Amino acid sequence: MNKILLTILTFPLLTAAAAEPGHWIELFNGENLDGWVQRGGEATYEVIDEAIVGTTVPNTPNSFLCTEKDYSNFILEIEYKVDPALNCGIQFRSLSTPDYKDGRVHGYQAEIDPSDRGWSAGIYDEGRKGWLDDHSDNSAARYAFKQRDWNHYRIEAIGDRLVTFINGVRAADLTDDTTAEGFIALQVHGIGKREDKLQVRYRNIRIQDLGEKTAYTTPEAVPYTHDGPLVKEDAAFSLIADGFKFTEGPALGPDGKIYFNDIPNERTHCYDPANGETGLYREGSGRANGLFFTPAGALIACEGGARRLTRTDDAGELTVLAEKFEGKKLNSPNDVVPDGFGGFYFTDPRYGKNDDREIDVEAVYYLDRKGKITQVAADLIKPNGLIISPDGKILYIADPGAEKILAYDIEEAGTIANKREFAAVGSDGMTVDKLGNIYVTWEDVIAFSPEGKEVLRLTPPEKPANCLLVGKTLYVTARTGFYKVDLEVEGVQ
Repeated sequence: MNKILLTILTFPLLTAAAAEPGHWIELFNGENLDGWVQRGGEATYEVIDEAIVGTTVPNTPNSFLCTEKDYSNFILEIEYKVDPALNCGIQFRSLSTPDYKDGRVHGYQAEIDPSDRGWSAGIYDEGRKGWLDDHSDNSAARYAFKQRDWNHYRIEAIGDRLVTFINGVRAADLTDDTTAEGFIALQVHGIGKREDKLQVRYRNIRIQDLGEKTAYTTPEAVPYTHDGPLVKEDAAFSLIADGFKFTEGPALGPDGKIYFNDIPNERTHCYDPANGETGLYREGSGRANGLFFTPAGALIACEGGARRLTRTDDAGELTVLAEKFEGKKLNSPNDVVPDGFGGFYFTDPRYGKNDDREIDVEAVYYLDRKGKITQVAADLIKPNGLIISPDGKILYIADPGAEKILAYDIEEAGTIANKREFAAVGSDGMTVDKLGNIYVTWEDVIAFSPEGKEVLRLTPPEKPANCLLVGKTLYVTARTGFYKVDLEVEGVQ
């Protein structure tokens, strides 16, 4: 199943007081914790404003507020809001028995992951087998999470089929028959010795107990298809804004705005498609070039002038992620792309003077979610733009110094292999559509099929430097201007 392709489904909001199969029943009355029992650690649970509020306690293991009743085949819906520093989860078909690790809670869990990794609604087997479906290859689901806001989960456990949805987007989907029945539980994850109190809130918890039903009936995910040309014959570029010195690095923000850089002026701007206005986001950008937002809503920036990779969270706090490799200052980070595991690939060429250069090669690096940096490609002339295929399996790297686009297989997080030529052109920035076509910026904007065949060529008013496909709109940074053109195919989040 190609999980990168999403289906948005709507469901009738049924209400019923009776626990008849297929009718909604409330698991939380909004007033107290009747019908629930705590197991595991010593985190506190209380009811505040019709929500169950779980608060962390130091030096205690994972805590679980569990339903007294077990459920087998069901549809569960729940809303939660979580502190950005706290991962949690919603247990289902879970157990706690004296003969298994002294009563440790174990079983399926719909993950709550507010980190840059973005594995929320992935299915983890708590206390038992570990990850069953992290949906690291499902960009749509990873980006469906809303930081510092209420998120909606739908969990369907019918027979051996387990499916989750986050904010209407299909996430995990697997078959597993390890546990057929168990309780529902609200987790507060342990935080070790950390003293500050972190919270997760749960509300609107309801379930359809399906009784003996074992046949899964929710429609399968529909693969994305497109027949015909990628662009209409009369499509034309329109100018969004101009007056810049050199535009670069377009990226889609969680607010729906398109962020881009004016490198020489050291400014990051943002364009709002809702009202057509372009404004200033940040000054003193460190001559930032490539940008990318994570599922957590954080902006990752390649600050070429400051020679570092930075992360600005949704509250505006900036953190330096990388500025040295093996004790030597980076050349000038140019472009960055997050993978599905919380890490980042970034290029580090050198443009301009070499008098303060400390690293001899112009390489590609991988920064993992724990902050470890490794050099993954050091045999290129001048690596620049890079992008990952929709299924997360191929890393494309542009080497304009060699006038080539190279493709590598991603074997695991931070490990690439099987270097091969993908296209005989260079590129600055790149983007990708849902069909896997790679759009490069050379003399024109050129799209190549996954097989490396040219399938589209567009000539913007100025020589392009980078591009980004959002929905069916292709945004292009081109020297002094910022442009857009409508296509007939959709981009990947």
